[in-house]
Amino acid sequence: MTRRERILTAMQHREPDRVPLGFEARPQTRERLYQHFSVTDDDGLFDAMGIDGFSVFWDSYVMPKYIGPAPAQYPEGEANFFGILNQLVMPLAFAETVADLDRYRWPSADWFDYSGIAERCRAIKAKGMVTAGGEGGCGVQHAINLRGYEQALMDPLVDPDLAHAYMARMGDFFVEWNERWLSAAEGEFDFFRCGDELGGMATLHCAPEVWREFYKPQLKRIFAVAKRHGLIIWFHCCGYLRPLLDDLLEIGVDLWDPAPPNVRDNDLAALKRQYGDRVSFVGGVNEPDILVSGTPAQVADEVKRRIDQLAPGGGYILGPSQCFTEDVPLENILTMYETALAYGRY
Repeated sequence: MTRRERILTAMQHREPDRVPLGFEARPQTRERLYQHFSVTDDDGLFDAMGIDGFSVFWDSYVMPKYIGPAPAQYPEGEANFFGILNQLVMPLAFAETVADLDRYRWPSADWFDYSGIAERCRAIKAKGMVTAGGEGGCGVQHAINLRGYEQALMDPLVDPDLAHAYMARMGDFFVEWNERWLSAAEGEFDFFRCGDELGGMATLHCAPEVWREFYKPQLKRIFAVAKRHGLIIWFHCCGYLRPLLDDLLEIGVDLWDPAPPNVRDNDLAALKRQYGDRVSFVGGVNEPDILVSGTPAQVADEVKRRIDQLAPGGGYILGPSQCFTEDVPLENILTMYETALAYGRY
């Protein structure tokens, strides 16, 4: 099977020839792996390690080209097209009333060049890889990045009209942007990407009823665009989300990345039994407790455990439960993939 065939078979909750293997690493770790395998790019690395997919689709993700107004510049760096800079600059923090929202420069779908997306997707598919596009956007983390942590979490409680208003404005942008983006792909995308940090290790950032009132309706609108284009919705959350999992599945989420077993209520075996016919899992191999601090033998045991729990019937892409950080020993990374290739055959 090609990488793409292997992943898509698993996403259909069928068993491919072996468990697909995912990958995510910080730049320094990536360079260590390049040096170890004497390769110079991801294509060589993925061939050497048997990697099929990528948790944020570095090499499969196709975006339109930004052609909008010049981003704001700060001593710390350049802001993105929302005016956000690495949680240092929160461009909507000034707003105190609904009328204030008109003073913010809302992004426009016209700020992007959508030409060439279909051709780039076809080139990726020619290498046997899946393709991905789109951006969910309207989550808790995005509101935090725009408003600041305290304001974003307090707005729904103290000024719900303001919170509803700016969430609706964000939703309007993401609906139009994604429609144009996905349409330009001419049916060549496989996956739609969305990420949000809904919580920390043990609690949500907001009460479930708050999320359902302010965030869920906008994500539902955006996910409907992805579903109209026939896409698999890939949802990233490496924090606590268990009270909202049913809601996410209800509005269209198909895949949960990175399924960290060290986060509260993430009993992966139980989740597979309860949800395995409705959601696919990516990741699952305990990064902080095993990949960082464990021995190669413990890594091998962890890989086998996750395959036994999550791989039956398909619906699983094995990978780290967070990206490979600089403190993950090279031997443990190699052991993870070697064990998965040997043990993960159907």
